[in-house]
Amino acid sequence: MARLEATSTHYIKLGRGGEWAAQAIGEGVLRFGYRELPHDLCVVGDWGGAREAWRAHRGGNDAVLTSDMNQARTFYTAPETSLFITFHAGRMYWCRPRGPVELLADRTKLRRTVDGWHGQTVGGDDLFHERLSGRLLKVQGFRGTICAVDAEDYLLRKLGDEVTPQVEAAVQAEMHMIAAISGLMGLLTWQDFELLVDLVFSSSGWKRTGATGGVQNTVDIELLLPSTQERAFVQVKSQATPAQLADYVGRMAEMDGVHRMFFVWHTGDVGPAPDHGRVTLVGPDELARMVLDAGLATWLRQKVS
Repeated sequence: MARLEATSTHYIKLGRGGEWAAQAIGEGVLRFGYRELPHDLCVVGDWGGAREAWRAHRGGNDAVLTSDMNQARTFYTAPETSLFITFHAGRMYWCRPRGPVELLADRTKLRRTVDGWHGQTVGGDDLFHERLSGRLLKVQGFRGTICAVDAEDYLLRKLGDEVTPQVEAAVQAEMHMIAAISGLMGLLTWQDFELLVDLVFSSSGWKRTGATGGVQNTVDIELLLPSTQERAFVQVKSQATPAQLADYVGRMAEMDGVHRMFFVWHTGDVGPAPDHGRVTLVGPDELARMVLDAGLATWLRQKVS
């Protein structure tokens, strides 16, 4: 994939405290306050005249005026090849500006964008805060309206889904580890496989309230999520088939007070989950990733060694 390019990158705060963010993102526009800044002078590029008019309103020292005018100039003149970012509701958004600045009835300013705001990378990955480096997130602490993005190289790599050699090496190592874990799970007895599943769910906050069944190769684990009082049961199978999944989906429909079912197995193929969303399938690859995330890889290796 070609590297995402930008002649400059800027953070913009969409209104005081982000008051315009939801509307501006929804409409695909950039918004800028500075009501007393003469729009006509900015449009024609008379920045000296605009600065003096702004001084009469704003006051302050030369450093403050220079900062204000730099922000205004960026808003009015940034080309389509530049890139703006903002943050709203736990997500980063980005866009490219387009066309001239428009003066609104309340004397705030608006600028169109090339194709709206985007809350995902070029490849479609969500830009949630928890997936972004603190080097980039710290730009939200800027006290003005517009500033340059210091972490520009990181930003462009992130938006363009560009992976560094170090990250690629980590991804490959993780994939190999997940494959190894999946292979090790196949060596467990069905009792130890049940225990592994129990430990995985316990690590994510679920509490075991009981178990039924217990015959060889199959067990139902009853779970409670204390934070929400959600009740679930886990069907654990060493080997599984579509018919077995269908059987347990039918049983779930007859259970009172059960919000969802996890169908967990390490050998076989069960096909797709039902459309109603109350059944979560956890096959070998997904379970292997959960084992890795829960820090149970060493436990598993020692069990089968």
